[in-house]
Amino acid sequence: MERIMKSFALNQYFDQFRWRTLGPQLINIVVQVILYTVVFWLVNRLAIFLIDRSFDTYMKSKRINKKRADTLHTLIRNTTRYVVVFFAIYTILSVLGFPIGTLIASAGIVTVIVGLGAQGIIRDVIAGFLILMEQQMEVGDNVIINDKTTGRVVAFGLRITTVKDANGGLNYITNSSITTVTNLSRSNLRVQIDVPYQEASQTTIVTKAIKQVNERLLPKHPEIVGRALIQGPSLLPDTHGLMVSVTFFVKNGDAANVKATFTTAYLTAIAQTETTD
Repeated sequence: MERIMKSFALNQYFDQFRWRTLGPQLINIVVQVILYTVVFWLVNRLAIFLIDRSFDTYMKSKRINKKRADTLHTLIRNTTRYVVVFFAIYTILSVLGFPIGTLIASAGIVTVIVGLGAQGIIRDVIAGFLILMEQQMEVGDNVIINDKTTGRVVAFGLRITTVKDANGGLNYITNSSITTVTNLSRSNLRVQIDVPYQEASQTTIVTKAIKQVNERLLPKHPEIVGRALIQGPSLLPDTHGLMVSVTFFVKNGDAANVKATFTTAYLTAIAQTETTD
């Protein structure tokens, strides 16, 4: 008897839900959510396509600097995605019945949002626009950020700048935390090569070898701007040995290669000279 009573009560409980009314409503909500998701996905794809095509046209017509175009391109793409995602979430929550307008208008919700970090986001966005307007760096530039992170700028977004270091690691830096930018891609770089040796009697041999290498290699390296400056001899700070310093000014992106090539050539020439003598 108790089982019959429980079964009867359970049936009454389920009958109260009016499945004939709720069923179509649930199906309608699910269909709307799927439909709006597809629509906003298509809107995002179309917007990105139009942005990419517009920038391709600018690049072909050479109306804008390539690095600056890449930076603006990345920034506009990211902004577009944020806007589309915001409206998609707003629309889907509205379909699900959340009182979005009331929540946004509520002072308490606004306070919570600000407390959760909206101020930090706003600072990041403003800092990003200032960096872009002042042309402190662009996509493709080799930079040193805050005297710590060194690498090439591969992406520039509303909140975050992405720098790829020499090891291939990606460093994500919030724009508001960037206080110092050393841009290594805007002017010629100074390269100094210190050639060490032991005895003062070797000074003439070392200097002669360096001059011979410069006469032979400088015409083959147009990336070196101007002449090489030879200074020395002077004392090494650690070992108190002697050294002769050679200074170049090199075009952007070629400093490491020039330094390695000339250092090897100097040491080889000095060794050959000493062997001959």
